[in-house]
Amino acid sequence: MPTFFNYPFHSNGFVPHGHCYLWQTGLVSLHIISDATIALAYYSIPFLLIYFISKRKDVPFNGVFVLFGAFIIACGTGHLMDIWTLWHPDYWIAGSLKALTAIISIYTAFALFYLMPQALTLPSPAQLEAINRVLSTEIVERKRIEKELRIAEEIAQNSSQAKSEFLANMSHELRTPLNGILGYTQILQRTESLSEKGRKGLSIIYQCASHLLTLINDVLDLSKIEARKLELYPVDFYLPAFIDSVTEICRIKAEQKVIAFHIELDPDLPTGIHADEKRLRQVLINLLSNAMKFTHQGSVTFKVEVIGQESNDNGKTNYKIRFQVIDTGTGITPEQADKIFQPFEQVGSQKRQSEGTGLGLAISQKIILLMGGQIQVQSEFGKGSTFWFEAKLPESKDWAKVSRVVEQGTVIGYQGQRRTILIADDKWENRSVIVNLLEPVGFTVVEASNGQEAWVQFLAKKPDMIITDLVMPILDGFELINRLRQSGPFKEIPVIASSASVFAADQHKSIDVGADAFLPKPVEAETLLEMLRQFLHLEWIFDGKVDAIQKNQAGGLDQENEIISPANEVLQQLLELVQDGDIQKILELTEQLSASDDRLRVFVQQIVQLASNFQLKRLETFIQQYIN
Repeated sequence: MPTFFNYPFHSNGFVPHGHCYLWQTGLVSLHIISDATIALAYYSIPFLLIYFISKRKDVPFNGVFVLFGAFIIACGTGHLMDIWTLWHPDYWIAGSLKALTAIISIYTAFALFYLMPQALTLPSPAQLEAINRVLSTEIVERKRIEKELRIAEEIAQNSSQAKSEFLANMSHELRTPLNGILGYTQILQRTESLSEKGRKGLSIIYQCASHLLTLINDVLDLSKIEARKLELYPVDFYLPAFIDSVTEICRIKAEQKVIAFHIELDPDLPTGIHADEKRLRQVLINLLSNAMKFTHQGSVTFKVEVIGQESNDNGKTNYKIRFQVIDTGTGITPEQADKIFQPFEQVGSQKRQSEGTGLGLAISQKIILLMGGQIQVQSEFGKGSTFWFEAKLPESKDWAKVSRVVEQGTVIGYQGQRRTILIADDKWENRSVIVNLLEPVGFTVVEASNGQEAWVQFLAKKPDMIITDLVMPILDGFELINRLRQSGPFKEIPVIASSASVFAADQHKSIDVGADAFLPKPVEAETLLEMLRQFLHLEWIFDGKVDAIQKNQAGGLDQENEIISPANEVLQQLLELVQDGDIQKILELTEQLSASDDRLRVFVQQIVQLASNFQLKRLETFIQQYIN
């Protein structure tokens, strides 16, 4: 061994390898060609292994491939060394190379020994084929199941759609006779002199028809909830007036039952909020009505308080408000408390159960869940109940200063010139309700049984307003409204779409094509009169005040001719505020105008009326006519 380190390249005393072949040219050439070819073949294998490793880095045996490459390179180099030693007897180097090759081969063998169990776990081609067949079968089965699920989902959707359409159509058919019942009940209550017994009878008819309408609406709401189509439509509104309107309804019920009704309002409540006014009113009236229904003595308390507030990214404040209804009524047991929010579940005596469908709380709970809260109940049987929920409601500072219209008596007329109303409806009973509601008040009512006839009547009579049904033969309400809005001279004529349809799409579509408002059937007299007041800028004459008003009128008074407008600079300022949609500043400016000059009172009243009802397009036209 020391000799190897001392003389690795010394060839003295050794005979070249080629001498062993006695210099037979053919034999020497054979060895040279064979060793060179083997070496070349050996060297090509590592390059292929390196290429494979670079492309398949996920293979778990890359280390073994490197060892195999080193082993093969060493073997190839040994064959080249055999060619070298034909003429140069450097056998120490050749031996050392063989020793290195032996070490690499032993290391590779040990690596293979440890990797062999892992390699044996790899699936064979036959196993892979079997796995592929199983996977193919599973894929086919999965696709079959997915197809069946899609078909089942389509069937369910079609069934849900069919149910919704059936309920909507049934509602439409039920609302049509209800329109006649409720309409003529209101007409008789307003126009006929009846005995006490007759008034009570009419009141019972109206209450029963209203109750039936409520039941229809409850079933439709439940259908929308089940189909996940119940949506919230938040608006800005004046919270004190909203609470006042809710409590006024319930105060009457409390007086009828001779029970106390207390209202506790937090002084920190916001003035305006952004929420779905209709749905929030529906929930509160339901909770208060239930409290009134099950309270025979004692009191009902309605409590509204702010329990938290935070600023949002827009600089506005989000209020967390708790609405609470506390009663001293019959109360419910814990078992009943678990079921009252389920559809068609009712508690209490059989007599009380007959007063509803058991849908009110179920629908109310769904609405509050959409608002991000939950109705909760705490009750003690025989002592009373407390229902409450909390909702996060953004503050609104852009609400209009709308004064709530209070009941001043029965409307028997209006100031100013006689107005003409065109009513288009294919059902005579619906037209008759409108005619008998409006003619006694002083309107001229023109009738049409379809859209085409309404168009002809419109061109002939030039009415001040049109009330049209949506579904009519020959020319329907949508086409009639669209035709009116496309005709230049009649673009500004107020149009009210009226229908018993419960599809929100129909209501939105009527507004989109140009209707100014939507009047649902059955028609409520107060709602209709309020729309007339808004769009025709009327000032009502109430029963008992005729003489006083007649004294202030001198013949056929036409208010519009007496309007005095402010200076052009003020008109321009108002026009810019209207175009910006800044209702708050419009109302503030009109308040200043009214205080500065009493002659502008009528002009200011017109501005306030239009602005308070968000009739910005009409307000802009009204101001521009005085600028021009």
